[in-house]
Amino acid sequence: MLVDLHVHLRGTLIRETVLSLSKRNGVSIPAAEHFGWHDFESFLRAYDLVTSVVKSATDLEEIACSYLHRCAAIGGGYVEFMLSPPDLARTGVPFDDQLRALQSAAERAAEEWGIHSSLIATAVRHLGPKAAVQAARMATSVRADILVGFGLTGNENMYSASEFTEAFHIARSEGLQATAHAGEHRPADTIIEAIEALGLDRVGHGVRAIESCDVTRQLADAQIPLEICLGSNLALGLYPSINEHPIRGLTEAGCAIVLGTDDPGFFDTDLGREYDRAEKIGLPLTRTAISATAIDAAFCDHRIKALLRARLKDRTSASA
Repeated sequence: MLVDLHVHLRGTLIRETVLSLSKRNGVSIPAAEHFGWHDFESFLRAYDLVTSVVKSATDLEEIACSYLHRCAAIGGGYVEFMLSPPDLARTGVPFDDQLRALQSAAERAAEEWGIHSSLIATAVRHLGPKAAVQAARMATSVRADILVGFGLTGNENMYSASEFTEAFHIARSEGLQATAHAGEHRPADTIIEAIEALGLDRVGHGVRAIESCDVTRQLADAQIPLEICLGSNLALGLYPSINEHPIRGLTEAGCAIVLGTDDPGFFDTDLGREYDRAEKIGLPLTRTAISATAIDAAFCDHRIKALLRARLKDRTSASA
């Protein structure tokens, strides 16, 4: 059973859905096969353009159901989506409507395909600290079982993590767990800064921790999971090949590792491929061990964790 703890909901859009929604919602998109991006900066621009085809709560529900169905078909058991509440709110879709749509998708997926899901509301880093506070306030303005966390995404090179402490204080004070992108495009020490300033339970990416023995030691000692997205790191050129990716070194240093697909619709990946990549690199961990760590690290409640552990145990016993 596979677990995806780092995936942007709108980043799961496959091309057929993009074309369908662009026609439905009257949004023009580029004709290029990969939406016209070639590096991280152009990817962010392409992401904003392509995901602008999403205009309604119904669109969100359709996208979530599509990904959960695809994920379940390859052995996925649990997904934590990331979504920035203000994005659709600016187009007139209140956050509680967004939540109802995703709750509906989650209930259908659990009943029909046996896959569970939760939501992490996010702030977009390059929009600045004030926008992050707005996102946190919006995220905490409603209560929903599906909403379990708060995160920070976007361009890591904009602003320091410590500038977002107010937003994370708001979110954490209302019981939301915390994650943030760190150590993907900036040096290893920024990972520790983000953990300490924002009170993180997990770190998004964190691959550059490998560049500092002190940082890897601190991560290993604290067992703060790193959400590793192998396909994303390769697609964005962080590492030229899977053999040069630091995931093995991080694992051998004792860091807690979980996997995610990041933006699978853009990076031509899925959860099965992420686990396959981890397996091919020869990690000193089994698929079962990675999934077990992911279940422990998930932000969902104890009931769902118990269901996932039981399912993982059954799958492991059946394959033994």
